[in-house]
Amino acid sequence: MEWSIPKELAMGLKHHSYSDASLESSAAELSMDYTQVKVPLGKFNVGDHFMVPSISLEQTNFEVNNAPNAAGDPTLYTIKSQFMFIKKLDDKWMRIIQVTPSLHTDGDVLDDEAFSLTGLAIWKYNSTVNSGWTMGIGVNRLFGEYKPIPLVAYQYRPSPQTQIDVGFPVTRYEHRWKSNWTGFASIKPVGGNWRFKTTQEDKVNVSYSSWVASTGIRYQFKPKMWTTLELGQGFGRKFDIDTDDNTGEVDIDDSTAIMFSIGLHH
Repeated sequence: MEWSIPKELAMGLKHHSYSDASLESSAAELSMDYTQVKVPLGKFNVGDHFMVPSISLEQTNFEVNNAPNAAGDPTLYTIKSQFMFIKKLDDKWMRIIQVTPSLHTDGDVLDDEAFSLTGLAIWKYNSTVNSGWTMGIGVNRLFGEYKPIPLVAYQYRPSPQTQIDVGFPVTRYEHRWKSNWTGFASIKPVGGNWRFKTTQEDKVNVSYSSWVASTGIRYQFKPKMWTTLELGQGFGRKFDIDTDDNTGEVDIDDSTAIMFSIGLHH
């Protein structure tokens, strides 16, 4: 039986925890926890496309220590309904269109700025049996602000057990050294943007952006079911509170991150 590299988490639970890190020009420290539950809703034929819908529930907790905090320590939520349309154009080309309406809020603010529609259009080209390219553009909140982001990556598979992706915004390497174990390393962005009501009853936009370099292992305990443990370092981190009057962006020191997930990988 030929081993292969598992794809992204399709259904399951994911949790990230970031240690305390100092805020710029301040004695204050910021810690962060993130939890996601993702559930696919099936696979359907829509014209000449496959449609794969899913729903994702996310919770992000920020906690500020060692400083008076008029804004409070926000617990923020994101609910996403993702619709992915896949079409194989020919033996070498595939097109993927992804549309994601979402709600991102602390639960109290539900105005029009708490809703967004993000999207992604990518084309995959298999240049050889063992290599290919991914090219496209997405509009999302990966870097905190809601803005367009180019996507380009070169994928090389020297064997079915090894995969290398070099590109933007994600670069990674993964190797399956046993039938039920893989090891990997990656660099990728992590971020988001939410609507939030402060302790002074002001409605503001809160955004966070960073890069995470990490390494980890996966263990397959049932067919297509994997548990993943990952240790990383967050860097290039920024936290921003945007009010009607001004924007207060601060840099955050690097932070250690521990990440865990369990669930179905296609």
